[in-house]
Amino acid sequence: MSFILLIPFFIFLIAFIIFSKRDLYAHEHEASFNEEIENFNANFKALENLEIKNNYHINNNHIYNNE
Repeated sequence: MSFILLIPFFIFLIAFIIFSKRDLYAHEHEASFNEEIENFNANFKALENLEIKNNYHINNNHIYNNE
């Protein structure tokens, strides 16, 4: 009798594990993506605010100094 009750329990347990694991990974990666986007935007704004004389140009995937 106890073996018959274990079958539905394990089916429910396996379904719970599959759905909770998928949901856990989705939120974990979304938070890290949002954090990286915020870091990029903050760094980009800081670079825009710098007043650097642009003496460089790019040609054939190399950076050259114009001086």
